[in-house]
Amino acid sequence: MPETDFYIEEHEMTLEEVKAILEEFERRYGMTSQEFYEKWKRGETEWVSESVEWSGFFRAYQARNGQNGGQPKP
Repeated sequence: MPETDFYIEEHEMTLEEVKAILEEFERRYGMTSQEFYEKWKRGETEWVSESVEWSGFFRAYQARNGQNGGQPKP
């Protein structure tokens, strides 16, 4: 999917939809989105395409919660 398409998709979703996607990533990889994001920023993730997708949804979640960083509230 082109980057612009992903950007549009994540910004048209509700907070609940974004949260559900984050929860699926968390179940699949056994870590919180905050833990993942810190690893991703340090270049410690191995799954490139899903890492980009997960980080995008995490940033969208933070933006919808008025957060610039930190652990999102459930």
